[in-house]
Amino acid sequence: MSTENSSFEKIKDAVTFTIAIITCIAGVIFWVQSANDDKISRLESEISQIRVDVKDLEKNTSEILRVVGRLEGRMSRTRNRE
Repeated sequence: MSTENSSFEKIKDAVTFTIAIITCIAGVIFWVQSANDDKISRLESEISQIRVDVKDLEKNTSEILRVVGRLEGRMSRTRNRE
């Protein structure tokens, strides 16, 4: 009976140890994922702000090019008159 009891204790200890290791690994994985959530959300907001800035720059660049084109047109008309 003590042999059966001893082998049962060994199996119980092995199963308990395995469950503890799996729980520890799962806890570390969830901790790492949740620790990065703040960083990811901050990066997403910064990227969206950069996209808005790039769109504004494109709009401003188009406006500048349009004004430069008008000025070049006026300059060529002025030179043709001379």
